[in-house]
Amino acid sequence: MWQTFFNGAVPIPRRLGLLQNGQKFAPFVTSQARTSLGALVLAASAKVSSVTLNPPAQATVTYTILLGGKPIAKNQSGTAVYGGGRWQVADTTFCSLLHVAYGKKPKLIPAACGS
Repeated sequence: MWQTFFNGAVPIPRRLGLLQNGQKFAPFVTSQARTSLGALVLAASAKVSSVTLNPPAQATVTYTILLGGKPIAKNQSGTAVYGGGRWQVADTTFCSLLHVAYGKKPKLIPAACGS
């Protein structure tokens, strides 16, 4: 699930289905997909190195973000949540990544991140 979410070749609607509260982020993701940073994100992927279950319905995921198959952010830590019979990338993890990517432009961070 995690690697699919971070796979730029996977259509955006499917990826949003793998994100907790994904529909809240749909307008942001769709608009940003047409930007230069969005193009970079679509070219990125992720490789999971470990998953630690944290009952009752969370997991800590250690992963590396790759661009062109080369690591650009190693050993990142994120959270997966379980609900509705499936695992999803936690919206807090997605928002944390957005804060890193758009730190110098906080107005671009969607309201769904609580900013």
